[in-house]
Amino acid sequence: MTAREAGIAPALPVGWRRHVEPAWLEGWQPETVALQGGSTDVIVMGEGPPLLLLPPLPGYKEAWIGVAWRLARSHRVVTFDQRAPLAGHEPWSAQLDDLERVAEAFAPGPAIVVGHSLGGALAQRWALLRPERVRALVLSSSFARVGITRGQWRKRYVEQSLVLMAQRILPERLAAPLARRLARRGAWVYDASCDERLLAFIRFCIRRQSIAVAAARVRQAFAHDTRGRLGEIRCPTLILVGERETAWARAASVELGRLIPNAEQRVSPEAAHLHPLSRPAWLAETVTEWLRTVSCARAALVTP
Repeated sequence: MTAREAGIAPALPVGWRRHVEPAWLEGWQPETVALQGGSTDVIVMGEGPPLLLLPPLPGYKEAWIGVAWRLARSHRVVTFDQRAPLAGHEPWSAQLDDLERVAEAFAPGPAIVVGHSLGGALAQRWALLRPERVRALVLSSSFARVGITRGQWRKRYVEQSLVLMAQRILPERLAAPLARRLARRGAWVYDASCDERLLAFIRFCIRRQSIAVAAARVRQAFAHDTRGRLGEIRCPTLILVGERETAWARAASVELGRLIPNAEQRVSPEAAHLHPLSRPAWLAETVTEWLRTVSCARAALVTP
């Protein structure tokens, strides 16, 4: 039984590969792994220190397609489709159990954990639950809570809804040029680095995403609040955010940096919320260089 058949971790349907750079597909060979009550598709590539990539809403591992092969040059990269929240169930406990199972199978021992947006919320929770398993933490465009920033309601609720609806229901001949215009002016989560191929990939995902699953994940995001516990995190932490993200997203990253002891921060130039896809080289290079710095600092501490 596949993840999609089991209804546990919805997988991106076949056909998305034609919309991404061929180089991004290097080593992208999913395997099905059993979870409690179903299964998920897992990607494992590269050799070196284990590095877990936790995807954002809607939970597709392909959110990391532009970054994974780059990080796999120096790390054993593991990523997987996230379990869909179920009505009436507490989602975090099941997703933490999934993360534990996948990590135990493919990244035993302390691992580097990288989470984008809602994936960053899961990464925070695992770092708090299992601090001995998190060697270093990277939170990309994530949040301790979903705050409400004055003046952003139109972009968050009106613009986002209109973009999603248009890209989901308009015919391709209308949706494609509209996406190009939206990217040029930085609408929704787009930025000017979103090229034709990437916009088609995002549109493919939008059109095949279950509205019920997306709504459940949004509710999960709004219920997340780790502000009272982030001071307990002691591992090296890097916080990333796009320069052209919304004011509330940038404020959320600042809040994370204030709450997590000794966290470092970096800004992805000219990028919006999609920067793992629109600026994957910057993200991979920034994370790799930061991890090298962290490793050197640790080595200096233990050198006689």
